[in-house]
Amino acid sequence: MYEKLLNISYYIGFIPFYWLFNAIQHRKPRKSYHYLQALAINFLLFCSFVIFFICFSIHTFIVYFYRNLALTIPMELSFYILGCLLLICLIIWLEGIVSAIIGRAPRISLFSSLTRTRFSTVLAAFHYFFIILIIIVAIHSSSIAQKEVEEADIFFLYDDMGYIPRWVFTLGFYCDSIIAINRWGDNSVAIVPLNNNTIDYALENGRFIFVSSHGVEGYIILQDNIFYGPENVENDSISASLQYVYLSGCDTGLKREEWENALSPAYVKTFDRLSTTFEHFYWLIVEGPKVINSLN
Repeated sequence: MYEKLLNISYYIGFIPFYWLFNAIQHRKPRKSYHYLQALAINFLLFCSFVIFFICFSIHTFIVYFYRNLALTIPMELSFYILGCLLLICLIIWLEGIVSAIIGRAPRISLFSSLTRTRFSTVLAAFHYFFIILIIIVAIHSSSIAQKEVEEADIFFLYDDMGYIPRWVFTLGFYCDSIIAINRWGDNSVAIVPLNNNTIDYALENGRFIFVSSHGVEGYIILQDNIFYGPENVENDSISASLQYVYLSGCDTGLKREEWENALSPAYVKTFDRLSTTFEHFYWLIVEGPKVINSLN
């Protein structure tokens, strides 16, 4: 029973602790089939994210410089590739756990000379540390941002496309949320789905609005594929404290003047081209906190 529990523990993140325990005891860890398989799965997972990053970078380059070609490629292609790779990792991981439970060696063997090196153990430790860190930050980012728009000053409105969990957006807006909460208090940030009600409320009450959505021909696309343009804005109801609006959608800049007139005197950031996820993420991490900190 002890051997089975030990083998199972390798698959759920205990390899670094097992290695550290043996290092303290000045013992060489006994590397069983399952120990090596778990390390190999971690390495496969690492390779999956490297492949995703390469695909994502290539796709971003195409979107930025080759519009016509980019329009023929699904926008989420890189994520589809990552999803397939993660599914493969999941299948192998589940097979490994089942093998450990019934007490036999894994049938889908990934052993290689690399899994026998210290690098693979360090990589596993980094992997588990990173996952724990992401979980902690995701939980905290979700807890500090309102799920309702009432009382907020800073709004992050998103289109989840029906499958992206809210914590992905709260994680992306985390740095900005921290700055805003330090300035205006605990209820100052709302991260909510993008629809007619939330965008109208944000325009009536916000200081800063970040709209994460697709765009087409100057319009932003709300959930349920509803088009929203400058003509839908009620000028008389715009908040007097509204100072900055970020429209991330592609081609929103085709109606730049109309957006600026509709949201005046707020500064409106738009894109007259295909915009990329990377540049929005960069802005949220680097530029966004500066902008929010400069608001009145």
